[in-house]
Amino acid sequence: MKTNIALICLLDNYSKNVSKLLSERLEMFYVDVEEMVHFELGDEQHILETLGQQEGKKYIDDCEARVVKNVTSFENTIICINPTTMFSNENFKEIIKTSYVVYLQISPKYFEHRCKYSGDYIDEELSNIAFSDRDKSYVEKSDIVLNCSTFKEQKAVKKLLKSINKFFKKLAREKKHAN
Repeated sequence: MKTNIALICLLDNYSKNVSKLLSERLEMFYVDVEEMVHFELGDEQHILETLGQQEGKKYIDDCEARVVKNVTSFENTIICINPTTMFSNENFKEIIKTSYVVYLQISPKYFEHRCKYSGDYIDEELSNIAFSDRDKSYVEKSDIVLNCSTFKEQKAVKKLLKSINKFFKKLAREKKHAN
C-alpha cells in the first residue's frame, strides 16, 4: 500500500520548498533524497578521482539506489526527488511502489526565469533535454501533474492540496465501483 507522496520538479529549490511546506500542512515526515545521498557519499568528486570516472559513477549510482530503497521503506513521508535521481528506471520503480508521484511541471521560460532569479547557472543542453523526453516521461509516470509555472511555493501547495484531494476522491470512487 502506498503511504508516501514523492514530488519531482526540474527546479531543485522549488521542489524542496514545496515539499517542506506540504509536509508541514499534511503533518508528514519530509525527506530529501539528494541530501541523503550526499550525506551517505560525502565528497563525490573525491570518489570520482579516487575510483576513476567509470567505477566512481557506479559506486555513486549504487549508493543512490540504496538510499532510494531505504527512503521507500518509510511511511507517511513527503519525498523530495531530484530529477537526476529518477534517470535510473530502477530508482523510479522503487519510488512508485510506495509513493504517489507528483510532478511539479514548469515551463522552460519559467525555469530560465527562476534560475536567473536564484543566480543558478543554466545548462542549455540539460534544459533542452529536460523539457523534451524527461518532461513527457514524468507526465506519463506521475499520478498527479501540477503545472506550477505561475505559482510561488505557497500557492503551489494550496493548488497541490486540492489536486491531492481530488485524486484520492477519484481513487475511492474507482475502488467502490470495482467492488
